[in-house]
Amino acid sequence: MAADDNGTVGPLGVYFPHISASQALALPGGEGTLTANVWRSSYVSQTGNALTWDWQVSAVYAGPRSVEWIRTQWYSQADLRNGASISMGLSGDSASASYSSSWQAVRTAPKYWTNNNGAKESDYRGNLVIGPAVDYRQGSIVTVNTASVKLAGDPKIYTISAGV
Repeated sequence: MAADDNGTVGPLGVYFPHISASQALALPGGEGTLTANVWRSSYVSQTGNALTWDWQVSAVYAGPRSVEWIRTQWYSQADLRNGASISMGLSGDSASASYSSSWQAVRTAPKYWTNNNGAKESDYRGNLVIGPAVDYRQGSIVTVNTASVKLAGDPKIYTISAGV
């Protein structure tokens, strides 16, 4: 059995709904909207000492302009102790608490995915793993996504963030 962030209990392998957030930025001059989206499964599975969540992030530009590049950048943070670690499943993003019984806010190294082929969306998904489970403060997990876009012919970079 495993508990989700709200303490509900269900059998391992049963899918529970995700939690999500979106934040939109209206670009000046009626040039469209940039939206940051982030979701994480509200059900956490436990295998041995490891806790695992699914996650997905995206950056979406809706507007008439051509896109030079669009990027989604993300990290997760949780309260850990006693050397526990957190990773979003990408090389070099893992972070660990120090060996102390006190709770510490530990954040993964930020990672990003950029589309520079004219696409108006950039997205990425993966698995978030924390272990050992006993050294994770239940409900403390946070995932943040920052969307950025550079429009063709515009020197500015527009950015908006969302978190769950």
